[in-house]
Amino acid sequence: MPTLTAEPNIRARGTVRVSLPAKVAYSPDALKKSLTGILEKLGCPKCFSGASCLFQSERNFVIDPASAVSLNPQPLPPHEKYATVSLAPGHRYDIDKVFKAVDAVIKGLGACPCHSGIDVFYQNELPVLVINEKFENQGFGG
Repeated sequence: MPTLTAEPNIRARGTVRVSLPAKVAYSPDALKKSLTGILEKLGCPKCFSGASCLFQSERNFVIDPASAVSLNPQPLPPHEKYATVSLAPGHRYDIDKVFKAVDAVIKGLGACPCHSGIDVFYQNELPVLVINEKFENQGFGG
């Protein structure tokens, strides 16, 4: 008879949406620590393969009659605009390379050294085919 564990080792596929509080979004170290926790829940704590992750700033709040603010835990629909990051195969299987990619993304986003205010979609590198005016294939990535 198989042994049951508290949490099954499930490898997620498809897009995983993560709502980031400002405290995490504004801190690259906190973001990386959170990423490690997410990867453990997805079934592979040392790589970022198989699941694409959309990191969104928390934006679904509720204000009660006493003016107290709380987070509405309902799942958020995908935001229309976000930065898309495609991780090369050699990067997505090594958590240290994923962390270096996070640093490169933060640097590329602008002056603020964090993920704040910008939703970021990390996915496995996908091939992009462009058909030019002569109907010739031009491939990128993948």
